[in-house]
Amino acid sequence: MNHIGAMMMALAVMTTAAPAIAQAGQGAEKPKVKKTCRSLTPTGSFLPTRVCNTEAEWQKFDSIGQEGVGEFRRALNMTSTNERNRRN
Repeated sequence: MNHIGAMMMALAVMTTAAPAIAQAGQGAEKPKVKKTCRSLTPTGSFLPTRVCNTEAEWQKFDSIGQEGVGEFRRALNMTSTNERNRRN
């Protein structure tokens, strides 16, 4: 094989391999995000609903729930304290 033939062969190999390399790079750019599912029963319903979220979304969901619990406890304590003060 002469010099020009070797260059043509190398060029042919590079042009056929380039799309495969580009596709392999595209798959690495989008990592799959793992989602976990929970079974939640909405208020007023007997049937649970399956909800799937990422870990970050579940942490946000749980923190909102905890804030609500804290607000409810504070409101309950304020009401209880006011009622006690009125009785005495």
